[in-house]
Amino acid sequence: MNEYAAVLVQAALEEQAAGRVEPAIALLKLVVGASGADGYVLYALGRFQYDARCFAAAEAALSVSVRIDPGHAAAFNDLGAVLFALNRDAEALVYIRRALELQPDLAESAESDSMWALRYGQFREGWKRYEARYRTLESAKFRRDFAEPRWTGEPAQGRTVLLHAEQGIGDTIQFLRYAPLVAARGARVVLEVHRGLRALTGALPGVAAVVELGDPLPPFDLQCPMLSLPMVFDTDLDSIPATIPYLSVPPERIYRWRTRLGPRRAKRIGIAWSGNPLHREDARRSIALARFARVLAPHPDREFHVLQADVRESDRAALAGLPHVRDHSGMLRDFADTAALVSLMDLVISVDTSVAHLAGALGWPVWLLLAAVADWRWLLERDDSPWYPTVWLFRQTEAGGWDPVLDAVLRQMQEMLG
Repeated sequence: MNEYAAVLVQAALEEQAAGRVEPAIALLKLVVGASGADGYVLYALGRFQYDARCFAAAEAALSVSVRIDPGHAAAFNDLGAVLFALNRDAEALVYIRRALELQPDLAESAESDSMWALRYGQFREGWKRYEARYRTLESAKFRRDFAEPRWTGEPAQGRTVLLHAEQGIGDTIQFLRYAPLVAARGARVVLEVHRGLRALTGALPGVAAVVELGDPLPPFDLQCPMLSLPMVFDTDLDSIPATIPYLSVPPERIYRWRTRLGPRRAKRIGIAWSGNPLHREDARRSIALARFARVLAPHPDREFHVLQADVRESDRAALAGLPHVRDHSGMLRDFADTAALVSLMDLVISVDTSVAHLAGALGWPVWLLLAAVADWRWLLERDDSPWYPTVWLFRQTEAGGWDPVLDAVLRQMQEMLG
């Protein structure tokens, strides 16, 4: 690589680090055009194109990169990630495994491999491999360096075990189900949860105290991240703790929301079409309201209620054009409010976000809209969930293909509600 090309590559890396992916891609294309094929440059170009969701272009760049440099484990790993995004699972796993052969300690490959083991329902092996998540650049921020030792499932009579939140709010809601199982092994359980969950989790059986992330922690003897609890309890597909509901709504919140909603005049349908915009898979899992609105046509037998706490500015105009949809977003102070509102619905229709997990944990009927490459917890080619028996899955058949999913939801709604 000549000096000119090196300057352009450095500039591209700086653009990408600042979140400006398109200029970074343009700079690397200049390098390729001026200097020809270079394994590292093509690897970086493929990574940036993947970030920009240009999967076909990323595959082309990374395929050449691994041919030029067949010992570059990270390039094989990223090519596997691209092929997963293109729904070519079998090919993708070959490249992920090759990356691990070249570099057994490559955390990103180990984490990807674990997620696909989990997607395929190979839980016991998947949970073990999933511990590699703490070594990846993306997930290192979730690692907690406590002086107290990790709880690994041993009897804990008379000892306090801290179960601490990790990753997203939906993850925490999903794995709160394990808290009573920890208490059953003699532990005094302290929960650390995201802000907004405290009022909803204090009534969990066996939980002695609840603190929110960022608040001072009380003394404890042992600790365990919530997403490691399935491994601790040797969870398999047939042994998922799925006693539903495992969360309950404070009665005073239900009273407040029942009063706010007023008399019931039709079937109530709660909706959530987008999640946290900072989530790394947000572009894949969220839907623009203007597109989602095809299932929200006015009907005398249906009421639509917004369940998500935040409405994006890009969706405000579309929401203003749906006066029959009741927007409660500004009134939802925490997840106890959201849970109370959910409990007054007949049905929840949601993308893969915390609202869906909350409704599932409450045992409410949920129609969950999933991307073609969905999160590992929803497995593959199923329309039900062993984690939440009241959740029904509507899956894309190709990346970005929301319209057929929404059409299926609309047909099912018409069939169910008339």
